[in-house]
Amino acid sequence: MSPKSILLLVTFLLCTLAASSQYTEKINSNRPGTSQGAFSVGNNVLQLEGGLGFGKEKHKILDTKTNVFNFDYSVRYGLLIEQLEIRLNGRYRADGVTQTVGANEQKINRSNFEINTIGAKYLIYDPYKPKLKKKDTVPANYDSLKSWKERYRFKWKSLIPAVSGYAGVNFVAKDNPFTFPEDPSISPIFVVATQNNWSTSYGGDWAFVTNLIIDKITTENPAFGLILTATHTVNNKWAGFAEYQVQKSDFYSDNIMRLGGAYLYNQDVQFDANIAFNFKDTPSIFTLSFGASYRFDWHTKDEIIEQPGLEGGVKEGEEDEEGKEGKEGDSDDNREDDSEEDSEIEGVENDSLKLEKTPFINDFEDDSFREELERDLDERRTEERLERERIENEKIQKKEDKKFKKEEARRLKREAKAAREAEKEAIKAEKEKQKMIEDIDAELDKMEQDQGVDDELDDIEKQLQELEKMEKELEQEEKKDQKKDDKEEKAKEKEKKEEEVDVDAEYEKYQQEKEKARKEEEKRRKKEEKRREKEEKKRQKEEKKRKKNEEDNSDSDNG
Repeated sequence: MSPKSILLLVTFLLCTLAASSQYTEKINSNRPGTSQGAFSVGNNVLQLEGGLGFGKEKHKILDTKTNVFNFDYSVRYGLLIEQLEIRLNGRYRADGVTQTVGANEQKINRSNFEINTIGAKYLIYDPYKPKLKKKDTVPANYDSLKSWKERYRFKWKSLIPAVSGYAGVNFVAKDNPFTFPEDPSISPIFVVATQNNWSTSYGGDWAFVTNLIIDKITTENPAFGLILTATHTVNNKWAGFAEYQVQKSDFYSDNIMRLGGAYLYNQDVQFDANIAFNFKDTPSIFTLSFGASYRFDWHTKDEIIEQPGLEGGVKEGEEDEEGKEGKEGDSDDNREDDSEEDSEIEGVENDSLKLEKTPFINDFEDDSFREELERDLDERRTEERLERERIENEKIQKKEDKKFKKEEARRLKREAKAAREAEKEAIKAEKEKQKMIEDIDAELDKMEQDQGVDDELDDIEKQLQELEKMEKELEQEEKKDQKKDDKEEKAKEKEKKEEEVDVDAEYEKYQQEKEKARKEEEKRRKKEEKRREKEEKKRQKEEKKRKKNEEDNSDSDNG
């Protein structure tokens, strides 16, 4: 039997089974993992999923290093009915392999499609489908509304997963470096997917997906796989996931772990990211991937798909003879009563309690029971309202905290700008002082040429006195500033008693002390330079006198 015939046969068999509505108001994506969930996207919904991956592989035995680029894509469409989905998916890979042979390195570039698959998925069993038989006169969730224990106890039925089947065909190009050399160009793939959804009032929503994969079963190199994926919704926008994949074949076997998360931008757009790594070195794998999912939602209404045999109601041929005789003996009035009762039963909802009297309460004609039921419903609504108010208050508090952080960041930015301007002013003042010193040195050189050394020393002494006077004036100004700072500090200390310690004020004080120390060091350095200059002039004067005396002595000896 050809692969195409197998695909058509499996699709026909799946279509003979029953399921329920698949459509959801928010996008239902298989990303960021590689497993596929049990549910389809919904009738007349087109969904695009894709991602880019960058990674490295190292093979210890072959001594190779590989830089990998991946592009994953998937196109999903809900066809004809809610539970049927057709899917096209694949992966394009481009890598560069560097192999060391002795002292030489050889690089090989490769690129091709690792996989290209088209197939169909059908939901076989859905345990989450609401069920209400005609004999049920009370909503299915009545016990959970009446009893706290029933509401929060563990339900073993939640361990029963939704089950779907997938059948597809692989297309492989010739001379593909990423597949087994003897693989045919067309081969089948079958997947059984299960999914459990758990919703808790204290831990958010959880989903657990299992995929059992049989790939290329008709070829000489069949492959078997298992994927386990756990997803947890942190809030309405963020979700995290962990995935463990096992793949086994003669061509390649590996165990791969993936961790990541997804962000729901809106009900039709999702962004995701994940990392993947394995637990061996032949080769070792590490990949970082980013992706997105987008949905074209042309879904109009949910389809109600009944179980086989109930499409047109209960057939008369299926009733027993006793039931026929009973109906023949009934009067028209009894038939009318039965029809009214059936209409009332059909009007009962499975997920809420109506305020009008139900047939169950009419049987007892007990208003106190009804009042108790309504009180329980009011209490539940009050709890929901309080929970909504708590969530709203948390949102308001988060907004206030965010606003405070923004204002604090702006204040720090303004202070940093003021500090930079002050630093520029200090640098400018330093340059002016340096220019003044250079001008003084130029004047000293000029005085040395025009006047004697004694006059020059007197001028230097005057300059030193002027500098000392300037130092005293600066010290007085600093004392005034210090007094002013002390007053401001006292005022700040009063504020600090009511508020926490202002780190920025401490930092500013530290900067002022540092600037003060720098100025004092600059004054001391200038004073020391002037003194050294004075001593140097005295030494030169003495040297000139000594030389002059030696010349006079030598002239007298010659005479």
